[in-house]
Parts: sequence; C-alpha cells; structure tokens
Amino acid sequence: MTHRGYTEPVVSVEPDDFSSLVDLAWEEDLPSGDITTDSLFRNSEKTKAILLAKDAGILCGTDVIACLLKKTNHTIQYSPFLKDGARLGKGSKIGELYGNLSSILKTERILLNFIQYLSGIATNADLVVNKYPNLVILDTRKTLPGYRKLAKYAVHTGGGWNHRINLSDMAMLKDNHIAKAGSIETAVSLIRNQRPNHRIELEIDHLTQLNEAIKAMPDIILLDNFSDEDTKTAISLLKKEAPQILIECSGGITPEKLEFLSSFEGIGVSMGYLTHTVRFLDISLEIE
Repeated sequence: MTHRGYTEPVVSVEPDDFSSLVDLAWEEDLPSGDITTDSLFRNSEKTKAILLAKDAGILCGTDVIACLLKKTNHTIQYSPFLKDGARLGKGSKIGELYGNLSSILKTERILLNFIQYLSGIATNADLVVNKYPNLVILDTRKTLPGYRKLAKYAVHTGGGWNHRINLSDMAMLKDNHIAKAGSIETAVSLIRNQRPNHRIELEIDHLTQLNEAIKAMPDIILLDNFSDEDTKTAISLLKKEAPQILIECSGGITPEKLEFLSSFEGIGVSMGYLTHTVRFLDISLEIE
C-alpha cells in the first residue's frame, strides 16, 4: 500500500513502540500483586487458555503479547493461530496460552485491553474502507497519549491510510499559522523554502480562500467543515485548475457523512472517528 502523498504507512510495530505502555499497564494493575489469585492458587499449577473472538472483526495487537508475557518471567508460552489482519468470526480461535495459572490470570485483563482496543480500531477502519472503496480513508492524530504508533498501525491493519504520524512528519498549515504568517501564500512559501523535502498540507475553512490556496500550490488542500454545496464547487475547481494537488475533506466526519463524499473519486477523508470512537472488539480468554 503506497502513501498517496501522505506519510509512509505504519505496516508493523516493534517492542520499542509499546513496551513502555506494557510496563505502565503492569504497574497499574499489579502494584502489590493479585490478592485474589495469590490467595487461591499455587504457583506450580499449570493450565491452558484460548484467546477467543466472540464478535466479528479484524484482529490487531498480537505483537504486544510476547512483550507482556516477559513480565511473567516467561512462565507462559503463547502459540498463535491467527495473525494481525485476520478476519475474525464469532468463535474464531486466535491463539493459545499455556503455563502458570496464576500468571495467566494476572495478565488476562491487560492482554485483552490491548487486543480488544486495537482490534476495535482495525475493525472500525475495515468497515468504512469496505463500504467506500473509492475514498482514501485517513486517520488523524486524535489518539490516546502513547498509543499513536499502535493506533496508526491498527488503522493500517484495517485497510485505512495513515495521515501524518506526528508534527515532524509533514507541514500542515491551519488558520492560526496563516493568520500569524500574514497570508496563505506567505505561509506556504516560508515552509517550502525552509523545508523543501517535506510535504505541505493547507487547511482552508471557506470557499473564498480557495483561489489563493491554489495559487500557493501546496501538496494537499484540506477542505475543513465545508458544506456539501461548497465541497462540490471546491472539488470541481481543484480538479480543473490544479489536478496535481491532492484533495482532502475533514470536520466531524462519521460513516453516515461519507455517502455524499463517495461520489467524488479518490479524494482523501480524514476521520478522527477511526481512533476516538472505538468499541472494544469482544474477545475473551477462556481457561480450559
């Protein structure tokens, strides 16, 4: 999957991308052990547990499991049946844990929180992308602190596109930047001269800004909170006058609002919805 003028997609994650989150989750849930488990079970007792999907969706987040299990001093082994990106049905077996019963019970909630959350994001993206395949469905930076790389990876796993990963990735001019610079052309020119190898996206929120925006020649023009009628006018003019400029729409866009935008072929649509309106996918850990 190419980046279509945005950022390089997050196609995989490494332990450095989430180990600090795993450490925080462990300390948060087990500051002084597990009163229930430690009181009931011997450390020598072993068992098997199945990671089981109880809902349909897209699997994501399994890379976190190995990092989490290190916190148990390797008293649990994980055998995967499915990989990230797998399409889950109700009853799909994702993988098997075998080892110390106490360790499995202590890691259960932390493991599920990661897998359910990231699978929920991937499923969100998959549902939208499959319904509107002619749009470039993009995520945003509206992610939980520390989860940026994981959330972007989950969007990509679900078939969506990654917008800029962080503020260092590309330039994005908004109304405050433009007001301070003095004009759209000045703002674009200043960045182009200082950062010639970085893409520039320009956000406009009114049709009256469009001609100046086209003259400034950014790489991407973002139509923010445009009415349907103004969106039609802007896209028609952009495709006629500056077909090399990528077009993006944003502004509180939910799946219901995509029907209208899907009539325009190949435009980008950035959706904070993908990562900030997430239902945990129903996945459980069943001890046998």
